[in-house]
Amino acid sequence: MKPSVYKIRDLTIIQRPGSRSLVIGCDSSAGIGNKPMDVVPAPPDIVGYYAARVAVMEVLSVGADILTVVDTLAVEMHPTGCEIIRGVHRLLDEAGLTELHVNGSTEENFESRQTGVGITVIGEISEDELKLKRSAAGDCLIMLGEPMLGAAVMEHPDRQCSIRQLQSLAALPEVHEIHPVGSKGAGYEAALLAGLNGCRFEPVPGITDKLKVSGGPATAVIFSVAEENAAAIPSVIGGRMEIIGHLLA
Repeated sequence: MKPSVYKIRDLTIIQRPGSRSLVIGCDSSAGIGNKPMDVVPAPPDIVGYYAARVAVMEVLSVGADILTVVDTLAVEMHPTGCEIIRGVHRLLDEAGLTELHVNGSTEENFESRQTGVGITVIGEISEDELKLKRSAAGDCLIMLGEPMLGAAVMEHPDRQCSIRQLQSLAALPEVHEIHPVGSKGAGYEAALLAGLNGCRFEPVPGITDKLKVSGGPATAVIFSVAEENAAAIPSVIGGRMEIIGHLLA
């Protein structure tokens, strides 16, 4: 039998008969770095760290184990590529991975005057363990970390959801689903999570503006949990958390 392929959220899932499913996520970054035509100045290692973070968090959020991370860099290897890769390695070290998990390519034929980075992450998981479409009406949605972008990302690492926190969250059976917050904000992700489960999202009063803020490089995640289990999560995971709303039928 041929593998079955489907897309959900920003992930591609490949179901392989008699084997664990592959989970593939990707992200890109352009114009952020230290080259002459970059729009946002940033050290290359920071660019690599946060470019890898987004795709890694997408794959980890459904409970998958990461097999490999591929960096496709539109820059020369020395010195810029090496610095970007150093940032990727730092992120993977936080996730308990090694340099052996990384492969990639750089541009050695032409001079690049603007930084471009692509990241692809491949993981695997048993289909019945995927944290997808497991939420239900009555669940509350909680945000871990604070959505931010630009300079705020580098200034406030303590306000972000860490890789280790995400891994701990994904390991909890009480947590039904996790969505990293992207550029469209927590409200978009909450509505998407609700729709995938045949529900609608009802935000708590006074939080609408916060739900519109871009999550930048996934500095925050939202997750669903039964109301009776919500109070215990912060003491297990740690970090900045708040209830942003509920799922309604």
